[in-house]
Amino acid sequence: MKRYGIIFGLLLLAFHSMAQPEVVGKQLQVDLNFLRFHLPGDTSYIELQYLVHGNTLTYRPNNKGEYQGSVIASVTLQSTTKPDYRINKEVRFVTGSYPVCPSEEESENHYFLTRLPLPADSYRMSLTIRDENGGKTASPLHFSAQIDLRFDRQHVCASDIQRIASCTQSDSASYFSKNGLQIIPYFSEYYPEEVENLTFMQEFYNTDQLVNQGEKCKIVTYITAEGHAEDVIPYKKIRFFPTTDKYVFLWNFNLQELPSGNFYLHVNLYGPDNRTLHRDSLLVRRHNPTTDSRYSHTEYDRDSLSKDSLVQFIDYLTPIARADEVDFLRSAKKQDYQTLADFFYQFWMRRNPDDPWDAWFQYYRHVQWVNSKYSTLKLKGYRSDRGHYYLKYGIPDDIEYYPIDEGLYPYEIWRYYKLEDQTDVYFIFGNLDLATKEYNMICSNKKDERYDPRWKLRLKPKDKRPFSIEETE
Repeated sequence: MKRYGIIFGLLLLAFHSMAQPEVVGKQLQVDLNFLRFHLPGDTSYIELQYLVHGNTLTYRPNNKGEYQGSVIASVTLQSTTKPDYRINKEVRFVTGSYPVCPSEEESENHYFLTRLPLPADSYRMSLTIRDENGGKTASPLHFSAQIDLRFDRQHVCASDIQRIASCTQSDSASYFSKNGLQIIPYFSEYYPEEVENLTFMQEFYNTDQLVNQGEKCKIVTYITAEGHAEDVIPYKKIRFFPTTDKYVFLWNFNLQELPSGNFYLHVNLYGPDNRTLHRDSLLVRRHNPTTDSRYSHTEYDRDSLSKDSLVQFIDYLTPIARADEVDFLRSAKKQDYQTLADFFYQFWMRRNPDDPWDAWFQYYRHVQWVNSKYSTLKLKGYRSDRGHYYLKYGIPDDIEYYPIDEGLYPYEIWRYYKLEDQTDVYFIFGNLDLATKEYNMICSNKKDERYDPRWKLRLKPKDKRPFSIEETE
């Protein structure tokens, strides 16, 4: 948690459910942005932004004979300090109409938004999203989070950074109007080649409390490459503004010259004396093959790569190494530099003799992703079970998230429609240690992997399990 305990960050989640026969698409998918804002002198609120993938909705005729989809979002907010205080809200979103039931290609994505004003407090939020027309067999999507909404009027604080897809001035009210702007949110940290701009907005509060009236604060925003924090990419903006109870910072960086790689957008706030008042950052994943850069690849170069770095690169290979290669990996620290370099090169030559370095670059990008996604206090992402299986078998075709399932620890089910010589393969990961947030693979129907038909018993707290784990429910 940051200095004043109020920066939660932008959560981007893709929810998936099991396919339903009457649904146009194979699975329901909703992208969600979760942000927090404040109204000085009034109240604070959370903002839930939904992007419903239109080709995953069920469309039914309305009373005019036109086809519409409908989504219901149910939110429960339970105070963590006042057991008797709870807020329940259910919102129904209806899509535009189609003269005939749309095909996957004809279905448009749909944007919805919910703003929930709340008293200053910390909350446990539970969110359920369901396709109203999906029928009894349609699986709802679940999400939960801890929320600290205690904005402090006596201290400088800030909203979360909002990613923006498009923004225009407007006096009319709509779902996405705010601060005199018509805003369509951006729902991903990934910016492909065709996305030319990184547009974002952040609100700063209470700068008038810490500095004299009439003095100016300074915002510095810039982009750095992952692993090169000291090396500022030539994307930088400085803006001064007079102290006020609320200041809206809106900016846009053109990304046409930003190459492929992982980057961070930084937004720093300084007082008139250059004292740091607030810092925030966002991950930006860029794919731009038309622009070359030293940031897009991590190359092996004996003159610049230390032995420790080479040993680390070789350890990254563990999830995809053959049995005979694993033996070498275990003794890598004892080998001399040339032996390590030869092994590393031959490893990728065996997998892609035409372009071994490209094979390494592609794999390394996945390593970076799992390290950012699945790392815990104890383990790097590539050493976690989820990171291991992601690197070994690739991106799953479907992930079911169960952060809340009565009486059970959180868990996920990964599904692969076809994996090697098997079909309908699944892996079940359980968060058996809530303190570390580490998920362990507890059951799979993949050949040569751990299969346990009583896997749900392992997801129960120890005091709720049968005396013997061998007992069945």
